[in-house]
Amino acid sequence: MGTVELLIDFMLLFLACLVSLALYPLWINFVYRFQMGESVRQDGPITHRKKEGTPTMGGLVFIFSVAVVSLLFNRSRTQTLFPLFVASMAGLLGMLEDFTKVYRRSGLPGFFEYHFGKIFKNKNGVRTRLGIFSKIWDSFKSIAGSVGSSDDSGILTYQKFIVQGLIAGFVSYWTYAKLGWDYIWLPLVGDVHIGLFYPIFIFFLFIGILNAVAFTDGLDGLAGGLSLISLISFWVLSRIIGYNALAGFCATFVGALIPFLYFNIFPARIFMGNVGSYVLGATMAILAVVMHREFAFLFMGIVFFIDGISSPLQQLVYKYTRKRLFRMAPLHHHFELLGWHESKITLRFILFGVFFAFVGIFVALL
Repeated sequence: MGTVELLIDFMLLFLACLVSLALYPLWINFVYRFQMGESVRQDGPITHRKKEGTPTMGGLVFIFSVAVVSLLFNRSRTQTLFPLFVASMAGLLGMLEDFTKVYRRSGLPGFFEYHFGKIFKNKNGVRTRLGIFSKIWDSFKSIAGSVGSSDDSGILTYQKFIVQGLIAGFVSYWTYAKLGWDYIWLPLVGDVHIGLFYPIFIFFLFIGILNAVAFTDGLDGLAGGLSLISLISFWVLSRIIGYNALAGFCATFVGALIPFLYFNIFPARIFMGNVGSYVLGATMAILAVVMHREFAFLFMGIVFFIDGISSPLQQLVYKYTRKRLFRMAPLHHHFELLGWHESKITLRFILFGVFFAFVGIFVALL
C-alpha cells in the first residue's frame, strides 16, 4: 500500500467533497422552489408526517459529483467506468420513480399493460396460443404485488422488477460472457468455479441489494450512514488487495456522500430518493463483484439485507396468515413503534453496520 496511492485517494475524496458541498445548497433551494418534495406514506409512523414536502432526489448530487471527478481524474474501464455506468443505469430508474412520486403521474402502467397484453391476446381480446404465458405473467405480478406494490408512484413493483431485472441481467451477462468470470471467492478456500450458477447468483445479489437499500432508506441518515461505512470498507479492502483505481473510486464516493449526510441527518433537510438508494445499492454490488468479494459483502451489507427483507417478509406472512411479524415494516419502523427515537435507531443500526463491516473485511482477507 503505497503512500502516493493513498494521497491520490484522499485528493479524490477532498475534491468530490468540495463539489458535492457546493452543489447541495443549490439543489435544496431548487427543489424547495419547484416544490419537488418527498411524499410520506400515510400508514407510516405519525412522527414522520412532519417530513412531508422535504426536498428529495439528493442522490443526484452525489452521483453527479462522483461521475465528474472520476471521469476527469480516475478513468479505468473495468474498475471505474463499469461501476459508474451500472450505477447510472440504476440511478435513471430511481430518478423516474422519484419523478412519478413528485408529480403523481406516470405512463408506465398503461404502457406495460398495453404492449404485454397484445402478446397474450388478439385484437378481439381472445387469448392466443401464447395465452399460457399470461398465467405466468399474472403470477409474476401477484408475487411482486405481495412484496409491497403501491399505486402511489404510478410505477408498480412488478414494473420496477422488470427494469431492475434488465440491469441485473446486463451485469450478469457482462461479467460472465464478456469478462469470463464464473467463480466465487470463498474464505480459506479461494476461487470456486460455479459455471452458469455465477450469473444467476450475481443477478439475485444485484436485485437484492438494490431493493434492500431502498427499503432501509426510511430514517434520516440511516441508508446514507450505512452506505458510507460499506464504501469505506470497500476502500480499505480494495487498497489492501491492489485494486488501485477502484480504491480511488471508493474514496471519491465517500467524499461525495459526506456533504449529503450533513444535510440528511436528523432532522433531514434533504432525502436521497430512489435515485440515491438505487445508485448506492448498485455501486456496492458492483464493487463486490469486481473485487470478487461477493461472499464478504454478505457480511458488510448484512444490516441492509436484514432490514430490507423484513418488509417483503411482513407482506408475505400477513397475506397468508393475517398475522404480523413486526409492528410495522421495514424493521426500523418496528423499533419506532416500540418507542425508540429515530436518531437512536439510526445510531444503533450504524453501530451494527460498523461491526459487520469489520467482520466483512476480516472474512475478505482470509
